[in-house]
Amino acid sequence: MSNPARIAARLVAAWTLYLAAASPAAAGNFSVSPIRIDLSGAQPTAVITVHNNDAAPLLIQASTLAWSQPSGEENYADTRDLIATPPVFTLPPDGDQIVRVALRRGADPSRELSYRLLLAEVPQAATQDFTGLRVALRLSLPVFVKPAAAPKADVAWQARRSPDGSLLVSATNNGTAHTQVTDFDLQFADQADATKVAVTRYVLPGSTVTWTVKAPAAAVRATHARIHGFSSTGEFQADLEIPAP
Repeated sequence: MSNPARIAARLVAAWTLYLAAASPAAAGNFSVSPIRIDLSGAQPTAVITVHNNDAAPLLIQASTLAWSQPSGEENYADTRDLIATPPVFTLPPDGDQIVRVALRRGADPSRELSYRLLLAEVPQAATQDFTGLRVALRLSLPVFVKPAAAPKADVAWQARRSPDGSLLVSATNNGTAHTQVTDFDLQFADQADATKVAVTRYVLPGSTVTWTVKAPAAAVRATHARIHGFSSTGEFQADLEIPAP
């Protein structure tokens, strides 16, 4: 499965679980193509298609956010760097709407810029005979603005133990472009099978993202591990030293 298809499948799976937890519920159902937007100084605009998979009209609001990862946490803030039009629109049943996203500032000369396009259903008033929970669907699409110079991710991996014995595996991106880590394995010397971690995360330029891994009993005192995994920039592997907590 391609990386975009894998992301789309996980979005659908997460939304399905959310609805199941909130049942009985009513919610709109819309999809977006493509699920990622790439802009640059030479190509400052892009379009996406929003499709209503429902038999009832949906009211959708589009907004743009600046995206950063201070201390490894996802952070979003209002921005005027991007504009999405139309900002509010009604999707007819089984209908489509083109949304245009435009860059309102120049591209950074050397480093990729990161944003999010948020598409949110505006809940409509429930009918008098509806007794369930009203759920509004929200989709968040990554928007990347390429610099003039060719950007490249440069990821360094580290590991350390937390006081509770968990292993903290960190990826620091020293490059000028993002990478998206899809999964990785940790192989310890005294462990027959590798420990697999399958939590997809973006690592933006200049950011450090950390995964908490429950180490197997055979690796509690391990001082070294081998990491092997896959990302949007390809397969990777590295040797990790594990200092004492």
